[in-house]
Amino acid sequence: MTETDNQEPPKAKVRRGYASLMSIWLVPIIALGVAAFLIVKTFVEKGQEISITFENAEGMEPGKTLLKYKDVNIGQLSRIDILDDDKGVSLVVEVDKVADKYLTETARFWIVSPKIGLQGITGLQTILSGSFIEIDPGEGGEKKKQFNGLATPPVITSNDKGTEFILSTGKLSNIDRGTPIIYKGLQVGKVLGYQLAKDNHAVDLFAFVKAPFDALVLEGTNFWNAGGVNISVSTSGVEVGAESLQSLIAGAVEFDTLKIYENTFKAEKGHQFKLYDNVAAKNNAKYTEKVVYIMYFDGSVSGLAVGASVEFKGIKIGGVRNIALEIDEENKKYYIPVLIEIEPQRINLTDDGTKILSVVEAGKLRRQVVSGLIHRGLKGKLKSSNFLTGQLIIDLDLIPDKPAVYVAKSKKYPEIPTVPTDIDEITNSVAQLVAKFEKIPIDELGISLTNTVEGIDKFINSGDLQAMIKEYTKLAVSVQVIAKNVSSETLPGFNMTLDETRGAVKKVDATLVAAQRLFSNANSLIADGSPLKYDLTVMLQELAAASRAVRGLADFLERNPSSLISGKR
Repeated sequence: MTETDNQEPPKAKVRRGYASLMSIWLVPIIALGVAAFLIVKTFVEKGQEISITFENAEGMEPGKTLLKYKDVNIGQLSRIDILDDDKGVSLVVEVDKVADKYLTETARFWIVSPKIGLQGITGLQTILSGSFIEIDPGEGGEKKKQFNGLATPPVITSNDKGTEFILSTGKLSNIDRGTPIIYKGLQVGKVLGYQLAKDNHAVDLFAFVKAPFDALVLEGTNFWNAGGVNISVSTSGVEVGAESLQSLIAGAVEFDTLKIYENTFKAEKGHQFKLYDNVAAKNNAKYTEKVVYIMYFDGSVSGLAVGASVEFKGIKIGGVRNIALEIDEENKKYYIPVLIEIEPQRINLTDDGTKILSVVEAGKLRRQVVSGLIHRGLKGKLKSSNFLTGQLIIDLDLIPDKPAVYVAKSKKYPEIPTVPTDIDEITNSVAQLVAKFEKIPIDELGISLTNTVEGIDKFINSGDLQAMIKEYTKLAVSVQVIAKNVSSETLPGFNMTLDETRGAVKKVDATLVAAQRLFSNANSLIADGSPLKYDLTVMLQELAAASRAVRGLADFLERNPSSLISGKR
């Protein structure tokens, strides 16, 4: 038996007091503290609830629909309340605490969902994830909890930096909210919206150009409508084109700055520009100097329209401003006054380069040049610019050999004389030709020619000609017999005379034979059924028909002068 076997086992020690009690409740207390911490943390981090009013709640689901900013979730839709009096629905959204700073009066909300429009397809990311609410915080403002949602997404957000301008146009055309703004083929902005101008005569467009491209917009910059199809009709034909496929479908606004305006100041926010209808109108805008003249036409101006070109030697120097009709009741006459605008800036002045002219001096000198041309015989007439469309232009040219006829009674506008058109001159020439034909007594000439032919026919067929030929033949034979019976010895001096007589008789005989042949041929030519008589008859008939046709042509041209170009319809 060892020593360790005789030792007693240790006795348990029992502790009494609060220590044992604390050890039992330590775990529940710790769990309670953690729970309290989480509750406090949740309460502290919990954001506020806001309400957003929309017309409907299409695609919205409480507990699933998210509130996003820059594709980051900052809240969730908690419930949907239907408002009274058909005012739409209120979407109650619980916003995270970190996004409280965005909830100001400048904030904007809208629903992002798949949409197809002229500007393209938007919201494709929501096809699988579902629609969501987007926020644009804006800049500054008081805190707010109730908002009115946007029916459509904004064109730009507060993150887009740039400058807003106003474009004034006579009609909206194909421009709409979101229409792109183009500079040298690059999209640099969009149209934010539009409204009727205060004078109710124009439409104001709100154009936003993003930075840094807004620095390219100067006070001398030109804007024009680059959308749709551009159709140009000229002497070379019809040209159809478009700036791009996007501008053809959705429209576009384009701008640029001419070199002469590159030193103008940068346009400030809200600066107003004129929006030209197309690039041609923009190009013509640089001709700011216009001089108005009046021209009077007494013929038809069908095909001449306001805006038609005024050309000198084939070069455009202006356009038609107005076309009217005036009736002079006192003199029983009518006139068609046409106002034209000549743009002297289209005329280049040549000099030796020693004298520098100011803008005013150059303009005055150009106007003097036009006045000098009028004194030298400048006249105008209508001219067809396109045979397919029948469009007319006013062609100016120096025609000093024709007298200048002035019509204007008032001196409000200087007058440029006119001359008849080429069509009118051709019509007058044809009418004069017809008048000359009508003066020819064709019927009397035909009767006289017929009587002459009948007289010749009667003379040949009467028998007198044949009897006369026979008598001449007998005479020739008698002379020959006498000549043979006369002896050369008896009448030696008469020998030479007989020889001469014999030669004369032979000549007479030959002449009679030729005459007989001639009359025989004439008889065969003018006999009934002969080609000559038939051709003469046909010629007379065709001459009468030609006279009637020319008379009919003159009547038709007098009624329809334009048919010389367009043809008979």
